[in-house]
Amino acid sequence: MHRETNGVCDPYKQLPKLFDDATEHDHALLSESNELNNGAMALTAYGKLQYTQMSDYEREALCTALLKYCELDTLAMVMIYQGWLFMLNDA
Repeated sequence: MHRETNGVCDPYKQLPKLFDDATEHDHALLSESNELNNGAMALTAYGKLQYTQMSDYEREALCTALLKYCELDTLAMVMIYQGWLFMLNDA
C-alpha cells in the first residue's frame, strides 16, 4: 500500500497494474509504462487506443485500465460534490 508523507493513501496508486500477467519482456514491448494512474497517462492511453495498431491483449488491458481510472475519477468528483453539499448545509 502506498502512503504519502502525511499518512494519507493515494487512491490512484491503488489502481492495478496494466499488464499484471505479462512478463518483463512483454512490458517493454507493450507499453512505456505499467501504470495508468493520472490524467496525462489516461489521455495518452486513450489516444493510443484510437491511433495505434496493437494486439487484442494490449487493447483489452488499456480499456480495462481506463475504465478503472475513470471510475475512480468519477468517485472523486462525487465525493467533492457531497463535500460541497455538506459545507453548504452546515453553514
